[in-house]
Amino acid sequence: MGKYVEGTLGKNESIVKKAELNGLFLLGAWIKGILLCWLLFIPTIKALIATVKFFHIELAITNKRIIGKVGVLNTKALDAPLNKIQNVSVTQPFFGKLFNFGTVQIDTAAGKYTFSSIKNADAFKNMILAQVDQFEEDRVKQQASEMANAMSAAINRQA
Repeated sequence: MGKYVEGTLGKNESIVKKAELNGLFLLGAWIKGILLCWLLFIPTIKALIATVKFFHIELAITNKRIIGKVGVLNTKALDAPLNKIQNVSVTQPFFGKLFNFGTVQIDTAAGKYTFSSIKNADAFKNMILAQVDQFEEDRVKQQASEMANAMSAAINRQA
């Protein structure tokens, strides 16, 4: 994984899980590229483009947000707080089920972000949803603590 995720971490933020990529995602593109290379090398060029894109996919969950980036020249970056995640879905083609990879789509208030070739895509989706729940629990606990401290301070001033 590249340096995009590590470079965008904020104060008191740590990476919980990085998405692992499965290189077998490229197998179909390369088989077509090799078998159909006599067609003006178009399938081979598509396989090369898919390979370059593959090496520029980053996705990670932190304790505060989801950070990701896809693309080389035309990049699309995801930087969404965990409380803004609306939906997470996984799509697995036939070979994805065989070789345990899939496409994770994350819907936020700002738009949809798609990350292909994610290893153990269902487990990664579950990790995102668990982290969203944990973030919400931590937020509620922090609010309760602040409320208790404020009430305690008010009672002490009256006494």
